[in-house]
Amino acid sequence: MENSVFLKEKYVRIYKIIGVTAGVYLLFRYALPLFAPFVAAYLLAGAVRPAVRFLKRKLHIPAGVGAAVLISLLVAALGAGLFFLGKLLVEQVMRFMENYGGYRDTAMGMAERFCSRVDGWFSLRAGTAEGLMHTGLARVGETVNEDVLPALSKRSVAALGSFAYGVAGAIIAFVAAVLMLSDREKYAKGYRRNPFYVEARQVMGRLSAAGTAYLKTQCIIMLLVGAICTVGFLFVKKDYALLLGIGVAILDAFPVLGAGLVLAPWAVICLIKGNYLQVAVLVIMYLLCVLVREGLEPKLLGNGIGIPPLYTLMAVYVGVELFGILGVILGPFGLVMIRAVLDVEKEGQSYGCS
Repeated sequence: MENSVFLKEKYVRIYKIIGVTAGVYLLFRYALPLFAPFVAAYLLAGAVRPAVRFLKRKLHIPAGVGAAVLISLLVAALGAGLFFLGKLLVEQVMRFMENYGGYRDTAMGMAERFCSRVDGWFSLRAGTAEGLMHTGLARVGETVNEDVLPALSKRSVAALGSFAYGVAGAIIAFVAAVLMLSDREKYAKGYRRNPFYVEARQVMGRLSAAGTAYLKTQCIIMLLVGAICTVGFLFVKKDYALLLGIGVAILDAFPVLGAGLVLAPWAVICLIKGNYLQVAVLVIMYLLCVLVREGLEPKLLGNGIGIPPLYTLMAVYVGVELFGILGVILGPFGLVMIRAVLDVEKEGQSYGCS
């Protein structure tokens, strides 16, 4: 009897996991594009809500006016920061393109020397590995010319439409955030009398806390890792320090891989070349990146929201397969949502049983 009850509860739990997972997938696939401006509005409203309350309480400034001013200042600050970073990125990309020929020749020379060693290691005829390399590069070039470039040209028109859609979405998000803050107190009492609102708010509050904590944590850690790596690369006078710093920060966001995927091999190469200063800087950068992620992630996420690295890696893989590059964010975020919903449902059952 006990075994049958246990199996029944186990199957019910599995069905709930499948149902919640399917719901999250449908939400991301179909509902998220429709409600993206309002999600952004919710995040904006949450960011300035304490300041809006302070202005209303101390200076008697209406919530709508304070919200409009503060959100405008926040958007202006973010825009200025993004413009500055974008300008630096464009300058470094242009400089890289100007020097591309020299880098290509250097890389090809290193590759040819490596191929000659491969021929010696495996007792191959001289030029065999190099011929295979050139054949592979030729195929890659054909693929780029026949598939990649035409696809990019077709998507350029769609990119203009997406830009216009993004501008319209930003305006809607701004207006919606102001309305959320200005109407909150006016309608709060009426909302609280609605039983459905109370229950929905409990679930949405848990989801909001889990999702916001995850996104905030990843953004803060990526910013810190990017800053550490950029400063380190500037210290050793590396070109494209900002590009390299951003690249390492993006890799560090992937579970298991981390910043060591780039910094560790780079340090080994510098050690072989005898460049001990760069070795020391790269090792310090790596240790600082590890300390930032291992030290901040548990504190910012909290014990109840964190998920094992293996599950996060699986979520990233599934997310990329389902949603493309956005799956890097949507995959782990969806896993956090699934866990939050199941935790709320489990707590409700425990409360009902008690």
